[in-house]
Amino acid sequence: MSDLDRSFSNRLHIDWARVQNNNMFRLSTAQLGIWFAQQLNPSSPAYNIGEYLEIHGSVDAVSFERALQQVVAETEALRVQIIEHAGGPRQVLGPPPSWSMPIIDVSGEPDARAAAESWMQVDLARPVDPTRGPLFGYALFKASDSRFFWYARYHHIVMDAFGMWLIARRVANVYTQLTNRRSTRDGSFGALAVLLEEDAAYRASKQFAQDRRYWIDYLANRPEPVTLRGRASSDSRRFLRNTAYLPHRGADDLRSIAHRTGTSVAQIISAATAIFLYRLTGAKDLVFGLPVASRSDVLRCTPGMVSNVLPLRVAVRPDMTVSEVLGQISWQIRRVLKHQRYQITDLRRDVGGIANGGTLFGLSVNIMRFNYDFSFAGNNAIAHNLSLGPVEDLSIAVYDRADGGPLRIDFDANPTFHTSADLADHQQRFLRLLTAVGDPDVSIGRLEILSAAERRTILHEWTATARALPCATLPQLFAAQAAATPDAVAVVFAGEQLSYGELDARANQLAHHLRALGVGAESVVGVCLERSLELVVALLAILKAGGGYLPLDPEYPAERLHYMLADAGAAVLISARGLRDRVDAPGVRRLELDGAAAAIAAHPKSAPADVLGPHNLAYVIYTSGSTGTPKGVAITHGGIPHLAAAQIDRFAITSQARVLQFASAS
Repeated sequence: MSDLDRSFSNRLHIDWARVQNNNMFRLSTAQLGIWFAQQLNPSSPAYNIGEYLEIHGSVDAVSFERALQQVVAETEALRVQIIEHAGGPRQVLGPPPSWSMPIIDVSGEPDARAAAESWMQVDLARPVDPTRGPLFGYALFKASDSRFFWYARYHHIVMDAFGMWLIARRVANVYTQLTNRRSTRDGSFGALAVLLEEDAAYRASKQFAQDRRYWIDYLANRPEPVTLRGRASSDSRRFLRNTAYLPHRGADDLRSIAHRTGTSVAQIISAATAIFLYRLTGAKDLVFGLPVASRSDVLRCTPGMVSNVLPLRVAVRPDMTVSEVLGQISWQIRRVLKHQRYQITDLRRDVGGIANGGTLFGLSVNIMRFNYDFSFAGNNAIAHNLSLGPVEDLSIAVYDRADGGPLRIDFDANPTFHTSADLADHQQRFLRLLTAVGDPDVSIGRLEILSAAERRTILHEWTATARALPCATLPQLFAAQAAATPDAVAVVFAGEQLSYGELDARANQLAHHLRALGVGAESVVGVCLERSLELVVALLAILKAGGGYLPLDPEYPAERLHYMLADAGAAVLISARGLRDRVDAPGVRRLELDGAAAAIAAHPKSAPADVLGPHNLAYVIYTSGSTGTPKGVAITHGGIPHLAAAQIDRFAITSQARVLQFASAS
């Protein structure tokens, strides 16, 4: 266990009751996870979360700021400051901090939205020190007399997405009361102490231990995280985002399927995520993240940081139908939600996610149904999320804001592992998949996720490899090269070398000798030699004689070598005196090169008559025999020039290149 893990573990197992010192509190489990992550990189803005509400109608800036002032005063999570303490970090609840809301007029800009969003992104990219505060920021942008943008930014240590929604709803309510000149009633937000005491009570309960055991068992023998990581991006942003929308019709189709199957849109999207990962990776045991609000009824009216991320594990097969995957997802979600209060920071420590330097999953899917159907003094608003926090790998966020509307789908990615182009491609595949799952009875292996362009690339462009190649045998190709560059080095071994001309001449002499021994077209000649120049000469000579070579590694067991010679029907065995004890070849004529050197040298250096065609045997290779008896495979001359041409092209081999023959000839 690392020092960070040990420190975190010690702090989680101390008394979590409220510190009896005015309004000083310990951090919750969720907050501690963020605190320690922020300490690892204090200058990172990754834990800034934010959104803006597009208000259609006029906004009274003075009344709006008054509404914000009141809601900040009502929200204890926005009135805390994190401090260092001897027993660990603490949060001190005090009066509302000093802050102001910039009012920025962008109505004169060519693109008011782009100008406002640019300002917001700069603000979100500014690191916030949790020990200094305030841990929030607001701004109001005037896009026109009838359109305003309200920007809200929070540090994740004090707020989650559900809390942002609670605050936005309350601000709309208070602003409406002020605009209508009604007295504003005090808010009904829960106290921070209640949130922390509930967290403490849970950690001291039997349920906490039961949840821990459940998750350890659930993730036992888990697979490696499934990821869609590809090329790194040169983008300097803290995360990449691509936003798209599933139109009304597509969204309504999902709602209709949910109604017919007794499930929910969230479960259908989760099932689509599992299918998406399977189709792109082939992994059949999948784990992806499922962010949850993790709030009891008491906490559903308390802004703060409570959210959690649950690992969701799914087993898929290509023959499963969409309906079967959906059924499994629905069952899995019901199971894991019973244990949703067990924090991901605890779980990573329990199952080794932190110790392994990685994570439990690569992709997460966050389905948010926070209904922003509230108005500011009669003016409707549309919510636009800007950041949900750090993105470790790839995150899908789906916003189902209101029945009957389109679904906004954000793909967020870590630029260390993804490019903007790859992100956009993944998003379009996911959108196609959401449309394809409308037929619950189709098998997931048949769902269409490729675009027409991708299909054309795979089926045509990638397979458009036809090229004009000479219809020649290996001896013919080698002879042409030797004639063109007779003095160029052909082969080097242990400080010795042969030029193309020398190799051609020596192979021709041995080929004549083999012809005299009866070797011709379709003859199999065994070759059992150590790595040497002679091995290369022998292989080429057999081909020039018209035969096919059978490579026999001297390191192989004698029984295997004997079997290969007999099974291939070898007529001749080329070897050396020092290898007589390696292979017994009764009935096979043995030619020892060192013993027959003088006789071979007496033959002419010119090539013997060519008796080969592309259909003739070039060599016989045997399988490893790992599943039984080794099996021989006969390779003809016809395909070898194609293979050589492809390798020369793929590896950019030129006349200046050297190719290392590191594998056994067998």
